[in-house]
Amino acid sequence: MRILFTKHPLPLLFLLLLPPMQLQGTFSNFYLLPNFTKEEFYNYLYEIYGTGPTRPPSKRKIEKIVLVEEDWRPLRDPEYCTGEMKYKNVHYKMKCVNYHYFLQTSYELLQQTCYNTAVLCRGGTNTCKMSSKAVEGVFCKLTQGTRMPDCDYESTYMHGYVVITCRWNNETQEFIPHTINNIVPHT
Repeated sequence: MRILFTKHPLPLLFLLLLPPMQLQGTFSNFYLLPNFTKEEFYNYLYEIYGTGPTRPPSKRKIEKIVLVEEDWRPLRDPEYCTGEMKYKNVHYKMKCVNYHYFLQTSYELLQQTCYNTAVLCRGGTNTCKMSSKAVEGVFCKLTQGTRMPDCDYESTYMHGYVVITCRWNNETQEFIPHTINNIVPHT
């Protein structure tokens, strides 16, 4: 039995002359993730390639890169950080960050923490705030790699009081959690 291609090569050549089929939808919607607006995409590109200061903290940014969902994957998983850092796209201008915290709590608890009394930060300054409730979290420490996606992290499960820094947001007239400084073990 002969293959169709060898018997009738002429129709196949005519198929090559047809224009390529167009993608359904617009080009900009094809590559963007759902719930990712054009403005957010341009802000993301500016954050990666821009030479200016980083963007101020926002509720959405904290929810995206710090807070984790319950039952998503076990916090005690030794590969938690390596996978989650890639999944949540945590980096600084495509360079690996040296350490990072993931917390299993609500944004509201973190925001309430901003109004607590000041405590000492890990660096010795007196500008941090400590939560009144214990939370579960994971501390991620860079073990190898310098640029995304070649970053590997050591994962350490923690349960305790989160120590954070906060910044004032003029638009919303409220404190926004800025960085996670430490998790003090619950005794």
